[in-house]
Amino acid sequence: MIETITHAFFAAVGAGILTILVLLIKKLWKSMTADDLTMKALAHDAYFRHARYLLTQDSITEEELENHNYLYRAYHVQGLNSTGDKLHEMVLEKNVIPQKTEWGK
Repeated sequence: MIETITHAFFAAVGAGILTILVLLIKKLWKSMTADDLTMKALAHDAYFRHARYLLTQDSITEEELENHNYLYRAYHVQGLNSTGDKLHEMVLEKNVIPQKTEWGK
């Protein structure tokens, strides 16, 4: 009889621990999903603002193009829509002003 009670006790404890683990995993998953959505929103906003700004310019600097490319990669890896790809192509068509370095004046 004691053996049956011991097995029942350990089964209940095991089920409780498993339930707690499942709840923690669900909470973590929800948090990760929220973080993912936040990152997508920020990548989308930053990229579109910068691309639209560059498209209003007659020409862009190498630094602006480099920054644009970083933002585009962050936007693109998030798997967002093709509108960003079209903006990227349009920015790449801009005239790029070479930067002069201190050693190459």
